[in-house]
Amino acid sequence: MNNYSTMYFGSLMNWDLITNFLSMHLVSWLLFLVMLANYVRTSNIHASFSVRAERKEVLSLSIVMCFSYALMIPIELLVGLFEISSRYFPYTFFLFLDILTILLICFLIKLQSNKALLCKRYIVFCLSCNSILFLSLQIDLLLMYNNFKPFKAWWFWDVFTIGINFFDAVMILVLLIHKDLLMVNRLLLHRKKSKAVL
Repeated sequence: MNNYSTMYFGSLMNWDLITNFLSMHLVSWLLFLVMLANYVRTSNIHASFSVRAERKEVLSLSIVMCFSYALMIPIELLVGLFEISSRYFPYTFFLFLDILTILLICFLIKLQSNKALLCKRYIVFCLSCNSILFLSLQIDLLLMYNNFKPFKAWWFWDVFTIGINFFDAVMILVLLIHKDLLMVNRLLLHRKKSKAVL
């Protein structure tokens, strides 16, 4: 028995597997906590009707994001269990899930409040950036597997890792604090105003 395994209620617990699982799905856990925080905000009976409606819209976005990221857990288990993933398409599931979430938020969820629209813009922006990173890495791996370039780590892999985690963190923060962190909302509104003037 190594240092990271412990007997717990008569069963051997491998803490390496547990910590790896939790760290891999940290974003899913954080989105679950954000969803709970937004749910608690909607239950404030002293808030006005318009404030509660605004909070419910943000809650609906939090629920969609939580379930989207939680869906990755069984998908990864199924992919590993049935060996569905091929070396040519290792990130395709994540790309399709991000695109499906973007389409769901854009076409099926109707929002009216400013805070919910701000959160929606950030979610669509960050998921689009994640999709571009997933697609770029997939293309890079295809080039390597087909011997168009050497199979070795390079600076883009670090950009991919940092970028995915950065955009996930931005989505979590925006859903939690409802602030324009990267000035994306201001840029979009400024572009709309400049087009209206022209």
